Amino acid sequence: MKQYSEKVAGFLQAMTVAEKIKLLSTKQSAVERLGIGAYQVGGEAAHGVVDREGKKTTSFPVPLGLSQTWNPRLLEKVGTAIGTEARIKYLQSGKASWLTLWAPTIDMERDPRWGRNEEAYGEDPQLVRELATAIVSGMQGKEPGYLLMAAAPKHFFGNNNEAGRENTSNFIPLRAQEEYYLQPFQAVFQQGKAQSMMTAYNGVNGIPGMQLPELKEKVKGQWQMDGFIVSDGGALTLNVEEYHYYDTFAEALADSLKKGVDCFVDDKALVEQAATEALQQGLITEADIDEAIGNCLTVRERLGHFGQCPYDQVDQSLLNSAAHQELCEKVTAEGMVLLKNDGVLPFTGKEKIAVIGPLADNTPRDWYGGFGNGRSTIKDGLEKKFASRLVGVCDSHDQVAIFLNNQPLVVQNERLQVGENHQQPAIFVKEIWQDNTFVLKELASGRYLAYDEEAGYFKLHQTEVYDWFIKELWQETPEGMQNWQGDFLGVDEKGVVTVTGEVGDFTLKVIKNGLQAAEELAAKSQWSIVVLGNHPMINGKETQDRQNLNLPEFQQTLLKKVLAKNPQTILVLLGSYPFDLRWAQEHVPGIFFVTHGSQALGKVFGDVLVDQKQPTGHLTQTWFTSADCLPAMNDYDLIKHPRTYHYYRDEVLYPFGFGLSYHSLRLDHFLYLGESGEDLRFSVGLINDSDECGKETIQVYLKEKQTHLLLPRKLVAFKKVKVLQNSQKIIELTVAKKALTYFDVRSQKHQPISGELEFFVGFNSEDQQFTTLVPPLVEACIPTREVAESLELFSFDSYQLAEIIACNHQRVLSLAPGGKVSYLANHFSYGSYCMECHAETAGKIIINGEVTELIAGENQVMIKLAADADLVIASEILLAVSRFTKA
Repeated sequence: MKQYSEKVAGFLQAMTVAEKIKLLSTKQSAVERLGIGAYQVGGEAAHGVVDREGKKTTSFPVPLGLSQTWNPRLLEKVGTAIGTEARIKYLQSGKASWLTLWAPTIDMERDPRWGRNEEAYGEDPQLVRELATAIVSGMQGKEPGYLLMAAAPKHFFGNNNEAGRENTSNFIPLRAQEEYYLQPFQAVFQQGKAQSMMTAYNGVNGIPGMQLPELKEKVKGQWQMDGFIVSDGGALTLNVEEYHYYDTFAEALADSLKKGVDCFVDDKALVEQAATEALQQGLITEADIDEAIGNCLTVRERLGHFGQCPYDQVDQSLLNSAAHQELCEKVTAEGMVLLKNDGVLPFTGKEKIAVIGPLADNTPRDWYGGFGNGRSTIKDGLEKKFASRLVGVCDSHDQVAIFLNNQPLVVQNERLQVGENHQQPAIFVKEIWQDNTFVLKELASGRYLAYDEEAGYFKLHQTEVYDWFIKELWQETPEGMQNWQGDFLGVDEKGVVTVTGEVGDFTLKVIKNGLQAAEELAAKSQWSIVVLGNHPMINGKETQDRQNLNLPEFQQTLLKKVLAKNPQTILVLLGSYPFDLRWAQEHVPGIFFVTHGSQALGKVFGDVLVDQKQPTGHLTQTWFTSADCLPAMNDYDLIKHPRTYHYYRDEVLYPFGFGLSYHSLRLDHFLYLGESGEDLRFSVGLINDSDECGKETIQVYLKEKQTHLLLPRKLVAFKKVKVLQNSQKIIELTVAKKALTYFDVRSQKHQPISGELEFFVGFNSEDQQFTTLVPPLVEACIPTREVAESLELFSFDSYQLAEIIACNHQRVLSLAPGGKVSYLANHFSYGSYCMECHAETAGKIIINGEVTELIAGENQVMIKLAADADLVIASEILLAVSRFTKA
């Protein structure tokens, strides 16, 4: 049995089985006789502690914005602020919750269409691992033996599509898995010592996230994670009801428990009933339960649940404090990216400006954001900077009245209903966030119309669009108006607007034209600031991927109309992900990209626009010209089907790492200084010719290389550097030798890259300002796969129409008709092997050119192989290969 501290071991020995089972869900019951208090595991802290009841906590930029700082030291301070506020909330709750929050999200952003794009830290594993490790270290604190809070990186792993996430599996070949998707997770446990982790809904190579063998083999085994693992929310239920991986909750829980899940984020009664049944049926033992709750109790002990903790002496005035506001302002500025500047920026502050667009005076919250200390909009920030020189603000939305069969709709008793012909219709602001989809906000109350399913009518709801299900959505279709679920709208016998079987004749009459108002205001101003982007609760979010990279058609039209009236226009893109900005890049003189979430957004943007703060952010994702450049969302093999800068070589809009500055710094040299232990040393010169202090992010990349396989271009070192005006700074950067490896599927280990290595330095992944060569660290060689008792089926060198799936809860190699896998450069210890497989129908399999006829069902194929031989298996039928072993 795993060794625990004396206190935790005592708990396990003293508790009854029933008491232990009550600790398996996130609602952990008290065991008062032992001094164990009730505790609620969970909560959110993606960019600040989230209090769903609306109490104030510091709200930093969403993680995408945090990542664009390229500043691990700054993110560690953000982590410390989050951990501090979590500890304060814990103390204020009577020590009942708040210290085991589910953050950070470190899934790789390998596709900009992913709905949860704003939650993660970019597309490069080196960058993500450094930033994530820093924020985890800050969250958990530095006090030996104690935790400020427990960070829970998520979602393990290959979780990068929303459509089908509850019931589908993502095929990820071993090399892509090891070189890309697992890298950040390995770092946060081995370097950051993260104390918790959340699994994913989706499967990987056939097996759902909560039952992955990698949980025990890698996370707890190879990486020595010594905390506790939780399932994703409701995953136990989904495992049975959506994924259909098991028929019963007892079976699903038992397998998860044995694979490494310690705590289930699901209904408490369901979890406890499933555990009881699993124990009764012999699917698990009490020792399995002991290990799970022992891991949870260990972390709780480190948090100070069972004794004194130095972190409980925290200064509670730091919650939502001025100090954290100052930190928020700093990180917000450092994450703002200047995408284009035709010499028009920064402003002096004396310009006559107008602020236009749906996000000009709107800072919508994302689902994982809290209630910050005020919500500073772009309008707020510019109003303070420009005062009377701000000539106006326009949201660009139409104001409309609604008529049904030519009768006005009114709001009475907060319900939408048909009025009398003589009544004045209610006036609504029509906010378009997606093409053909909109929300309606009553102008008088500022509240949105939402459909109440239980009551069966539309009513005035909140003053912001913020719910898991967005019931405020309306859609105009050729057939008629529809609600958020796609049901047609009509009216009941009492005149109340509701869902009916008959399509009502709805008409939206424009009372005020938003585009016209925007044009008129633009014509009055010297400069127009147009603020566009997405609403994080409506388009592109959890449960909803994007279909393309376009701005809504309404926003594109708005930008073109404003620019036509006033060529002196700056675009501010307030968003959660990359967009297709080809037209704007060609026509608009200045473009910023800023992200949602920051409570200091407007104030900081005002400072940045007039150069009181500098925009020093760099993109952490490639911005493509359109979604047409991208493979299918569910294709996770970024090597075979490139979509990140590592392998993608076609033209892009903005490359990974891109970002401009007001005061351009330049590189002077890039020299290789030699080896130092396990590192390579490089010298980089940075010159600031301007009269103001400047910051720039130096980025060092290993160039792509063709050996016996294609090796990617990849970031190997970076540093954000401040250089004083009219001065030069020499910076030394180190590159760890362990970063100069690739995953060799033949030995199933990371191997050093052989031969001469070429590096370049610049300010983005395409900016090869200087290059330098490094002599070989190891001699060139082509690895050989050593095959003794059996062949590792999933270690293929290449494949087509093949994937890894699960059959009877075990992974098998699946070949579609016409599928093929290759195992090259093998050394077989024995001459004869047996391949066990299941054929869907009778048909042919071809092994090294020799044809064998298979029967439908189970087959054993005998194969004679030379000691040194390639192995190529091709199938003309649907085939599942389960074993390839010595005969």
